Amino acid sequence: MIRSNPRSVVHVILAAALVPAAVFVSCTDSYRSDVSGETGGGGVGAGNSGPGGTGGEGGTLFGDGGVCNNTCSNDLKKVVDCEGSLVKECTPEEGCVNAECVPGPCQAAVASKSSYGCEFYAVKTAINAPGACFAAFVANTWDRPVKISVERNGIQYNAANFAYIPVVQGQSVDYEPYDDAAGLDVGQVAILFLSRNNSGGPVAPPCPRTPAVSAETGVNTTGMGNAFRIETDYPVVAYQLVPFGGGQTNVTGASLLLPTSAWDTNYITINGFASSEPEVQNGNPSLTVVASRDGTEVNLLPGVNVVGGNGIPATVAGTMATYSLDKGRFLQITQPEELTGSPISSNHPVGVWGAHSCMMVPNTGVADCDSSQQQLAPVRALGSEYAPAPYVKRGANDPPFYRLIGAVDGTQLTWTPSAPPGAPTSLSLGQVAQFSAPDAFVVRSQDSSHPFYAGQYMTGGAQFAGSTAGIGDPEWVTVIPPSQFMDYYAFFTDATYPETSIVVVRTRSKVDGSFADVTLDCTGPLTGWQPFGDYEYTQVRLVTGNFQSVDGCMNGRHEMSSTLPFGVTVWGWGTTSTTSLVSYAYPAGAGFQPINEVEIPTAPQ
Repeated sequence: MIRSNPRSVVHVILAAALVPAAVFVSCTDSYRSDVSGETGGGGVGAGNSGPGGTGGEGGTLFGDGGVCNNTCSNDLKKVVDCEGSLVKECTPEEGCVNAECVPGPCQAAVASKSSYGCEFYAVKTAINAPGACFAAFVANTWDRPVKISVERNGIQYNAANFAYIPVVQGQSVDYEPYDDAAGLDVGQVAILFLSRNNSGGPVAPPCPRTPAVSAETGVNTTGMGNAFRIETDYPVVAYQLVPFGGGQTNVTGASLLLPTSAWDTNYITINGFASSEPEVQNGNPSLTVVASRDGTEVNLLPGVNVVGGNGIPATVAGTMATYSLDKGRFLQITQPEELTGSPISSNHPVGVWGAHSCMMVPNTGVADCDSSQQQLAPVRALGSEYAPAPYVKRGANDPPFYRLIGAVDGTQLTWTPSAPPGAPTSLSLGQVAQFSAPDAFVVRSQDSSHPFYAGQYMTGGAQFAGSTAGIGDPEWVTVIPPSQFMDYYAFFTDATYPETSIVVVRTRSKVDGSFADVTLDCTGPLTGWQPFGDYEYTQVRLVTGNFQSVDGCMNGRHEMSSTLPFGVTVWGWGTTSTTSLVSYAYPAGAGFQPINEVEIPTAPQ
């Protein structure tokens, strides 16, 4: 299915206006090499990759100039050469910027524009489970204990009262209190129980510990509210999940959180999916925008009419709407007609979430419905090449669904090995293309001046029969472009899900074309790699059936690393042995560097 949503002209702006003061220049396999120049033709770059070495995706090569510079490791802790070999180890009080160890790890995280950061916002997006337990996860990836602070609507909350260290044994979880004086220890994950309305219904189980706010903190329809601001004194990775303990419900969604250092001023709206009405009352797509500064003006050029309500004015399609937000405030629009493809701009960087209160995939005829949420990358962090791989099959016929959304008119797509049935050969600005594909594939546009968005979907579990009936449920996860892959991840898997797996995609070295081992803490180097295009992927089960451990792995905290960039998507779902019709997924991490020069205007042309 292809839906066109014509827009105004897309502007390409000067690279000098895009690249931050601290850029990472090299021919290394690090994703940061893409900031300053990319291989192929077209575009303008600021890097030292030799004459004409920009455009396309895949990172900087030696080029005609043969220049190869040192850069920073993806975890910001080391200076490495163009082959990834250690040049210098930074101290825990330093971070790597511009291939140098400099004081201030949080400042290094700001320059990195990755999922590592020291300031995040968590917002409970629209969900058909009023009062559900809303939680965030903070993973300490630094070499120092991390202090956590939480604020909402001007009120500071003592994290020691609602932050816990999960200790997982099978499906059992012990919650050890977070010590605010000592901080979150190296390698630990803290669960922050942020809010829960005690009147929540059966699909909204209580938080296992008292939350920071014993009230609803989300807006389930259209309106405005207050987000939680999470700060740390050293870089961390953060996620949000609602409802927590969702293995016992059927409405869970999760998202990787972007630190405010990765936010920007130009986005394209991506809603979760089409409306589930009339089959699911109030099962609608949703958009949420969060401000981190007072006096933030947000402009939206909607492709459909904005219904409005609760203080949000109605807006006619094609007419720019402007919304005023102060620090920590969020705007949410939830309605039957999708805003997907609608440009967003702002005078200060904002965070943008796409969501759905209870979506059905592929359509309203396949039960059950499930909520979804994804914090979105800015336009300038979108890729022009994607390499998605399928999740572990739940049955014999279980192809994932995909959506591609165009950001530039005239985007031409090529496919490896071939285009799946129903897949597009071109995209225009705001156009939505939907199709299914059972196998991994690579899709790319003609150059980095034609970025686009890719999302992957799990379908409803009721379509299966017999022993697989009800396994999993609708879920949506952003596909990370390979140019934003990293070489180290720390993540947490929810212990209430009996089936947990990861999908890993690895890249070839740009130096010699080889693949590198990818190591998971509980298994060692991964095996079972399957080639597709210039990539390989593997699927790794952590627990299965009724929480049975696989190869010594269990739910909980995990680490993965390699000498080359790779991508990781985490999947969890219920089974017939435990709880059916439930699932969640999120990318384990990503870079959010500006890798294109596109700006989508919101003023009608």
